[in-house]
Amino acid sequence: MKETIVFVHGMSHGAWCWEENFVPYFQELGYECIALNLPGHETPGSTQRISYSVNDYVQALHQAVAKLDQPPIIIGHSMGGMILQRFLKTGRCKKAILMSSVPPSGVLMATLRVLSKFPGAIPYLFQMNLLGVFRKYPQLMLNDLGLVDKFAPKMCAESFFAFIGLIVPISLKIAAPILVIGGSNDQLITVNEFTQTAKRYGAKLVIIEGGSHDLMLDEEFERTASAIDRWIS
Repeated sequence: MKETIVFVHGMSHGAWCWEENFVPYFQELGYECIALNLPGHETPGSTQRISYSVNDYVQALHQAVAKLDQPPIIIGHSMGGMILQRFLKTGRCKKAILMSSVPPSGVLMATLRVLSKFPGAIPYLFQMNLLGVFRKYPQLMLNDLGLVDKFAPKMCAESFFAFIGLIVPISLKIAAPILVIGGSNDQLITVNEFTQTAKRYGAKLVIIEGGSHDLMLDEEFERTASAIDRWIS
C-alpha cells in the first residue's frame, strides 16, 4: 500500500467530486484515499443555508489528519486549496497539491472578474447565495455542457461567511513540497494566479491545457491525475 491521500473539495462541492474519478484512479495505483465532506456539504444538491467559517473547514481537515498514523499527501481543490494552505500553518503533510486553488492573495480578483464577465451574478451575491451563482453559471466550474448537466445538480449551498474569509490574503511559509496544478481554461482562477502561487511557495507548476476549474471531473481527468501521481512518485 502506498501513502494516504486526503482530498479536500472546494465551494459547493463535496466528497462526491473526488469519488467520481480521482478516488478510483488513485486506489487503482495503490493509494489509500480519504475524501472529506466539509461541514454542511454532506448532502449533494442540498440548498439548506450554512454559515461555517474557513477556520471551521480548516479544523475539519485537522481532525481528519489527526486520525491517521502518518502525515498524508493532501490535495486541495479551489477553496480546498486555501483550506490546505491555512492548515499547513500548523499542520503537517508529506506533500501538498494545490489544484485550481485560491491563491494566497485571496478570491477578491477572481470575484471581480466573475462579476465583470457575468453581471447576472451580482443579485445572487447580494442575496448571499453562492449556489445561485454556480447554478446560473456552471461554466465557471466545467467547460463541457454534458458534464454540466451531470454534475451541476450535485452542487450544494455554500457558506457566505466562508466566502468572505477567502477574500483575506494569507502570508506564510510552508515546509512541505508543493505542486500547483491548474487548467488553462479555468474560468475562476487564471494561469497567472497559478504561476504567482507557485512562485510564492517555490512550488512546481503544471498547467493542464484546456482544463477547466473542476479538473477532477473533466472528461480527460486522467491527464491531471497522472501529472499528480508522477509528481508524488
